[in-house]
Amino acid sequence: MKTIIRSVVAMGLFTAAGSTYATQLIYTPVNPNFGGSYLNGSYLLSNASAQNKHTGGSGYVPPTALERLASSLESRLMSQLFNDAANGGEGYLKTDDFEIQVVNEDGALLVHITDVVTGETTIIEVGGIIDNSIGEG
Repeated sequence: MKTIIRSVVAMGLFTAAGSTYATQLIYTPVNPNFGGSYLNGSYLLSNASAQNKHTGGSGYVPPTALERLASSLESRLMSQLFNDAANGGEGYLKTDDFEIQVVNEDGALLVHITDVVTGETTIIEVGGIIDNSIGEG
């Protein structure tokens, strides 16, 4: 009798298991930027803000008026140096960060740039410069 009851219970379990239906999984995005509900926006933003470990802002400090003036003047002097070199002149400029020496050798403009901090030197050679100083005198 026990084996009959076990058989009936086992048949019932197989029948119950066979009658379940599988459904298709449907993905629903949470983030409103990717099609989720717009109501999730404030929730997601508050969670992100709570997890944000950067509390000091960007750390950007705008330059002072003196720094802006120095940068502008430095830029103007470099521009004048290169214009003079293109017209056959030579020149030298030293700032806190680098040294620039411009030499005109027979129509080839050589620009020696030295990083003051590291001592690294870069040489740029530009050909085809017209030497206006030839024939003067």
